[in-house]
Amino acid sequence: MIAGDAKVQEGLYEVHFHTVHGAGTGIIYAIGGKLRGGNSAFTFVGNYHNKGDTISVKVSTRRYNPDPSHKALFGLEGVTLALNGRVHGDLLHFEGNALQLPGVNFKASLTRVSD
Repeated sequence: MIAGDAKVQEGLYEVHFHTVHGAGTGIIYAIGGKLRGGNSAFTFVGNYHNKGDTISVKVSTRRYNPDPSHKALFGLEGVTLALNGRVHGDLLHFEGNALQLPGVNFKASLTRVSD
């Protein structure tokens, strides 16, 4: 990553995210402006755009595992997140909200683990 440049490096990332309702983790793969990933209950599919010193993301979640022990972070079976982020060393930090619940702040940190 070039210093001062907000650019997503392609590869596999571990994701840690939270709202006032709780926290979760997952993985996501970034390649060619696309994001693909998930966790034990939800898929994550979306895209990203490098815009100067920020990164914009739109990602949709969808439940695939009906197990009720895996709680939905927003209380919905799927949401679309609109996020803006920045590079901080080896981490990507994002903040935004779900389009379906605009008053609930969402934060995520991504750590690159592999190409």
